[in-house]
Amino acid sequence: MKSAPKKSIHVLIACGGTGGHLFPGIAVGEVLFALGHDVTILISEKKIDAIAASGHKQLRFEKMPFLAMPRPWSPKMIGFLAGLWNGMKQCRKIIRDHKVDVVLGMGGFTSFAPLYAGRQETCRTLIHESNAIPGKSNKLNARYSDIVLCGLEACKAHFEKHTDVRVVGTPIRSVMRQAGKEDPHAFFKLDKTKKTLLIMGGSQGARGVNRVVGMTLEQFEKMGIQVLHIAGPTDYEEVRDVYAKHPLLPQHVAAFCHRMDLAYRVADLAIARSGASSMAELAYFGVPSLLVPYPFAAEDHQTCNAEIFDSAGAGKLLIEKDINAEILADAVRSILMNPKQSDAMKRAANKLAVRNAAEKIADLIVKGSS
Repeated sequence: MKSAPKKSIHVLIACGGTGGHLFPGIAVGEVLFALGHDVTILISEKKIDAIAASGHKQLRFEKMPFLAMPRPWSPKMIGFLAGLWNGMKQCRKIIRDHKVDVVLGMGGFTSFAPLYAGRQETCRTLIHESNAIPGKSNKLNARYSDIVLCGLEACKAHFEKHTDVRVVGTPIRSVMRQAGKEDPHAFFKLDKTKKTLLIMGGSQGARGVNRVVGMTLEQFEKMGIQVLHIAGPTDYEEVRDVYAKHPLLPQHVAAFCHRMDLAYRVADLAIARSGASSMAELAYFGVPSLLVPYPFAAEDHQTCNAEIFDSAGAGKLLIEKDINAEILADAVRSILMNPKQSDAMKRAANKLAVRNAAEKIADLIVKGSS
């Protein structure tokens, strides 16, 4: 293993492709940077990565054309392997040029090339898995990692063959954790006297959720609530047009939200996918939630994530294929119109929060490199 410089170390964080990997990776990078260490964050060429990087000028970002792994006998496998080989060469060059000491992978196949290259260059290597059930990619990545970091206790059992597994929580960006004095109601032009329903689908949006919500708007209007809907860039125009038919429903509809800290602060209830990063944020802000797992998530990990919140009383699990406008309206009403229920869910969500996950991971990286 490389010996770290006396004053600082250089950490390469691979976290591109989805918000669930990207934002926790940035959170760790922010802490390391604040401690005086050098950080390079490896991202994909996706738009979500570029948007996130633009808000963190103090950090160094490198782009790589990551490819999703096709099925074993797919004709696309040849191209994937060629891309993987080129990716590993590029990673080794980055590691050498920046004299990287530690490689941290935040999950997915986007982490494989950097971790493998890190091993080849004798760096310390760590992988983080934020979900209750790890995907195939992180099971592979764990083989090339000195330490496996888990966001949830339930995940630890899936790495029983690994010699060093730690439960650390899922990191949240510093901007999300800064209290601030800005009025969230004013920011979104919402009414302070009304209950606010936040609807979000994560960094990729959620078409199934967006459509069933669209059919429920009339009932939301009758409840006297207001809606903050983060639709995702793909569905934004369609969602906006549906809301336009309900002008009496107080609303703020956006494709993407740069101030999710304010969105959580204004929310009395959230309807969301159950990606681990979103759930970590819901817990941090103590927002009761109706969780609708993405039905095609690998290993159905989003359902397992949601079950943890459901069992703890922090959220309610709803299966996408089983919900309609009536079911969704009843679920929203049962929480927003019941202060005792809402308060109990807030307390339960807060109990699930790990408020110093980024610091825990940074500490493991720094101490292990000294």
